[in-house]
Amino acid sequence: FTKFQGLKPKLLETVEDMLANDIAKLMTLVRQEEAAMPSQSVQGGAFDGTMNGPFGHGYGEGASEGIDELEWIVARDKPTYDEIFYTLSPVNGKVSGAMAKKEMVKSKLPNNVLGKIWKLADVDKDGYLDDEEFALANHLIKVKLEGHELPADLPDHLVPPSKRGL
Repeated sequence: FTKFQGLKPKLLETVEDMLANDIAKLMTLVRQEEAAMPSQSVQGGAFDGTMNGPFGHGYGEGASEGIDELEWIVARDKPTYDEIFYTLSPVNGKVSGAMAKKEMVKSKLPNNVLGKIWKLADVDKDGYLDDEEFALANHLIKVKLEGHELPADLPDHLVPPSKRGL
């Protein structure tokens, strides 16, 4: 280390000043220039329509899982969800919001997310969940816990079989 030249305090001050002031000014100019430029993206030709096809980003994942299948995707895990459902002592085949909430909060998802899941799962909007709606709610919880976004509206392929056509 004896072969290295000593540090020059004036040079260090210049670098510090550049980092503190000049870079910030430069970044402001870059942002202004980027904002003034028109958005450029490839459009048309072979790129038309690929966003919604099976090769689109996220296709068949999360809430889109099962979109091309004949069987209701939730049916895969329904026996597990049914076991939980029947421990909640359903009345006339349905559990109340309070009973469903006791189970749903175990996911540790925020209340606003659970509220959205409730709105999506209560397909007939009666304030209760039957076994299919309860299974759907649990499926949506699983989707969210896996890091996927919830849909704004329930996709057709997730509507429980007994609720299709309502």
